[in-house]
Order: sequence, then C-alpha cells, then structure tokens
Amino acid sequence: MSIKTNSVTNLPFSALVAIIVTGLLFIAIPLLTKISTMQKKRERVHHVMISQRKPPPPPEPEKEKRLEEQKKQEAPKKAQQRQRMPQPKLNVPTSGLTAGMGGTIAIGGLLNQDFEVSDSLFVTAFKLNEVDQPPRPIRVVPPRYPFEAQQKGIEGKITLRFVVDVNGQAQEPEVVKVDPPEIGDIFNESALEVVKRYKFRPAMKSGKAVDCIVNLPIKFTVSE
Repeated sequence: MSIKTNSVTNLPFSALVAIIVTGLLFIAIPLLTKISTMQKKRERVHHVMISQRKPPPPPEPEKEKRLEEQKKQEAPKKAQQRQRMPQPKLNVPTSGLTAGMGGTIAIGGLLNQDFEVSDSLFVTAFKLNEVDQPPRPIRVVPPRYPFEAQQKGIEGKITLRFVVDVNGQAQEPEVVKVDPPEIGDIFNESALEVVKRYKFRPAMKSGKAVDCIVNLPIKFTVSE
C-alpha cells in the first residue's frame, strides 16, 4: 500500500518539472536568436569607397587640325628668315714681307674681298692682325715664266691668298687678283705652282706656331 502512494505522489511533481523546463526553453530560444543576430551585425564588413579620377579627354580633331595648319604656315616664314641671315665674311689684312732672293716680295694693302666660309684651313686659321708674329718667308723660289708671255713681253702681278700652316708650308693657294686684268690667267698656273715650293717661318701666337692667312703678290717681269 505504501509503494502505490509514493508513485501517485511523484507523478504531479514530474509533470511540473517538465512544464517548467518547457517554459524556459520557449523563453531562452528567442533570447539566443536575438543575441546571435546582434553579433552578426557587429561582424559586418565596412564598405570602402574608392574614388578614381577620369583621364583627360583626348584633344578635339578640330584643334589638332588648327595646330597642323599653324605649323605649316610658320615653316615657310622660318625658311625665309634663314635665307635672309647674312653669311659670315672674313676680311684678310696683310703686311709687307721682304725676301733676300731675287728682289722684294710685298704682302701689302688690305684685301677687301668677301668670301664664303668653307670647310678648309681658312675656317680655323688666324688672320694677320690676330697673331703676335706674322709668317716670314725663309725660302723663295723664282716663278717659271710662261714661254708665251715671255715671247710677247707680257708682264703682270698675280696676288695669291693661302694659309701658312704650322710647318711653314703654303696650303690651299688661290688667285684673288690679276693686275692688269687684261693679261687674263696666263700667269696663274705658274704662280700657284711656285708658292707651294716656298718655305715660311710660321706665325706665332702666345708662344706657339699657328696657321695664318696671308695675301702674297708675285710679280712677273721680263727683266727677271
């Protein structure tokens, strides 16, 4: 009899415990869900805004055309300006030189003849007024008198222009004057040949031998 009474007494207590546990579950589940949702909100990734500048727009076709037309118009003007620029000119001053063989060789007067600068020794050589000591002839060879001129008794003077280099040799001789002009070129070849056989003491500048431009007249007389 006592065993049955205890079983009946324990039944309501078990039911009460089950009801309490069930109620707690109904209350706990929503709370857990809410807490989980709040944690997820905290873990959201912050968005990063990246700004990028747009490249400058390409030049307009019309503007490019205007620039090309402007360049074409300026090109002829620049070419004309270059043509109008004066070419460099050199005036060759001269001084007298005296030789002891066969008379006097005079390098006298001022040659006022303009010439274009070329790629030669004349470009880098000094003028007589730019050196400390002008070149001096130390060996003079008489020129060959042309047979035709000797037969006709033709006399004259040929003025040569050349560069006396640092070795005392005449370089790049050229005829710059014929006196009288009526004799033509009858003495030119003989004058150009003989000056190459001359020997000079080179011009000096700051204690050093330098190339120098000279002007040399060579006389042709029948008596000589």
